[in-house]
Amino acid sequence: MTKGEINMTKKNILLFLVLTIILTTIIPTYAYGSENLESQYAAEKAVKTLIHDGYVAVSKVLSAYEGRDLVISTETTIENKTVNNVHITKAAGNKGITLRNVTIKGELLIDGSSQNSIILENTKINRITANNTNKKDGKVKIALVGDTTVESTLLKSDAVLDESLLTGSGFKEISMDIKSSFQIKDGKTLKLSSSNEQAVTVKSDGTVYAERAGRSTILAPKSGKKTALFEVRVTDPSEKTIKILSIGNSFSQDTMFYMQDIAKSAGVNIVTGNLYNSGCSLKKHWEYASDNKKAYTYYKWTSDGMTETENKTMSDAILDEDWDYITLQQSSADSGIYSTFQPYLNNLASYVKRTAVNPKVKLALNMTWSYSYKSISEHFINYHYDQKDMYNAIVKSYIQASDDSGIDMVIPCGTAIQNARTNKLLKAIGMDLTSDGNHLDIGIGRYIAGLTMFKTIIDNENIQRDLYEDVKFIPSTKTSTEELARLAKKAVLKAVEEPFKAQDMQ
Repeated sequence: MTKGEINMTKKNILLFLVLTIILTTIIPTYAYGSENLESQYAAEKAVKTLIHDGYVAVSKVLSAYEGRDLVISTETTIENKTVNNVHITKAAGNKGITLRNVTIKGELLIDGSSQNSIILENTKINRITANNTNKKDGKVKIALVGDTTVESTLLKSDAVLDESLLTGSGFKEISMDIKSSFQIKDGKTLKLSSSNEQAVTVKSDGTVYAERAGRSTILAPKSGKKTALFEVRVTDPSEKTIKILSIGNSFSQDTMFYMQDIAKSAGVNIVTGNLYNSGCSLKKHWEYASDNKKAYTYYKWTSDGMTETENKTMSDAILDEDWDYITLQQSSADSGIYSTFQPYLNNLASYVKRTAVNPKVKLALNMTWSYSYKSISEHFINYHYDQKDMYNAIVKSYIQASDDSGIDMVIPCGTAIQNARTNKLLKAIGMDLTSDGNHLDIGIGRYIAGLTMFKTIIDNENIQRDLYEDVKFIPSTKTSTEELARLAKKAVLKAVEEPFKAQDMQ
């Protein structure tokens, strides 16, 4: 055997040994959804040490496993990776942990404290949750360095957030419970302030205190003006707030429009959102979710009013709150054609559950309404230009959608509207309770849809409210009288009792 052949044989043996390390050490750890960091780094070091010419090929094998979860239990530096989630366990204790040039698509979960800072350098993170609840362990310390951005942060204990060496966007939104606090360090002697001191106050040392439920912007002086640093959201665990997001179109906008007013008048705290894309079908929603496309206008209603934000992705809205309910619906044109529902409905349901902040989020189907007999929509031909045919087709489709998707909560807006249309006073509003033959009348039409969702959800929450006695709100439109509001409530109550069967109200 020649010297060259001997060297080649040695190289092949070394390559075999390295691949054995990869197959027996690295790949199995990924297969179980986490990554053994010590084993991986040992394997990578072995690859670099033993093989020079073959390193590029082997590194491609290693990089193919990026995008999984990391579990950190010891002193660690992670560099140049893209992962789904990172979990820093309690076992990490006071160990130093650095993430450098890392992208975390999902969540950085910190379980326990670190007396030494968790350093995030040139790193992009979707969400941080700091779970330490044992004050004896000390405050969680998180330092952002360089071009680092954290979209949202949930603090479940006191913390120190250090932006002294930050050049990027840093923390964008921080959520915390009432009576908790964190200290922000920026390396400057700036006097920070709060835009809403009833909810959040800031001390001279940069400590931010949560006074009561609400929102505030933390401000810093710059060039003689106050510049927004980040948003703070304060929640009160003792105060139940129901959070509802609709993923839909203009019909979900009709449904959500008066929800905040209805709930507030009944003494129920809610936050509502509507992810709007005109005429959007389940198929298009799934395409936008898959591509993470900024295809939506995001409407959000809180006790402070409504906000409207354009160019949002579906995940933006889902991650904005720990929603209790997220509703899905088909576009009106296809609402009675079940073949258009699947596989998109099931795909969306899985995506929403996977993305939602609240692991106990409940999915619901918003069963929409049929067109007016006077509708000039080109899609009305699908239902023979017959309102009752369209309603019956919608009911049939949503029953099947509920069965096939496992989403057993259906909000019967379509049935409530159909009930109301049997009453001559309600039917006379607009065009069969619509403004244009398709979209609901801005007064009683939208009121009925909002009441239907409100009643369905508070019943599911076992919150006792009487629509007649407790809901004082009535839309301020010419056609919205007390008599018509009472009839609207009757139509809603009948729909909640019989969600898939229209009833005569004559």
